[in-house]
Amino acid sequence: MSTALSSLLAQLKDATVRDLAWALASPNLLSDSILAPDNDWYQRLLNDYQPRLLALDQQPTVLHLHCAPHRRLGLYFEALWHFFLLDSPRFQVLAHNWQQVLDGTTLGAFDFLVWDQQSQRVEHWELAVKFYLVSQQADAVDHAFGINPRDKLRRKHQHMLNSQLMLGNHPYVAPKLAAQGLIPQHKRLILKGRLYYPPHAQHFISATGERGQWGTAPPSAAFRAQHKLGWMTGGRVSADRRQNFIDPEGNWYIQVDEAWLASTQN
Repeated sequence: MSTALSSLLAQLKDATVRDLAWALASPNLLSDSILAPDNDWYQRLLNDYQPRLLALDQQPTVLHLHCAPHRRLGLYFEALWHFFLLDSPRFQVLAHNWQQVLDGTTLGAFDFLVWDQQSQRVEHWELAVKFYLVSQQADAVDHAFGINPRDKLRRKHQHMLNSQLMLGNHPYVAPKLAAQGLIPQHKRLILKGRLYYPPHAQHFISATGERGQWGTAPPSAAFRAQHKLGWMTGGRVSADRRQNFIDPEGNWYIQVDEAWLASTQN
């Protein structure tokens, strides 16, 4: 996390506004993915939007209403970006969650088709927020799993690159885009979140990405369990003393059981 984002989060009081700032300016989950914006691009978005974030922190109702229907973390993250795109004078949303259906079969959906006023071009954006635990440091990307071990970093990243961001190239979809003047001239893979490592880890998938720790033991009393929507910036304490925790210093910890650990060792 950049110093600028960390400083801003310390100023913001409203949890949803904090999450919006984090969604915009937190670093990429992977530091070297093709089609991902560099972290400086996110920082420029934050610099331009910071006065609005401070104003929203005083009057967040419009943001709360926009995000209220979304109780799943991935949809909430997407809703935060949708609010920003609707609110920013730089961008125009041309399509959001636009499903492509051929003969009753859904080929996929565009998360966002965006007009960027600054670059004067149509862009295709695909978004995700994910939290993965690295179970083995050797070949770490292939051993990064979600709390549900069927969710794997390698699989998610490749799906975003090779399926979601390629939707506009499909022989059925491409002519539709051309007819409406919506052929993307640029693509962006916006994959954010946090990678959790075992204690005393020495090797990290991303030098710049956010990090936490995982273990099988409960965390110390200073840690507070977080509701799923609190996994980005905290501030949403849960009575469920399992899984994802944060302490007052901003350290993150995920507790797993032995069954999870065994399922990730192959």
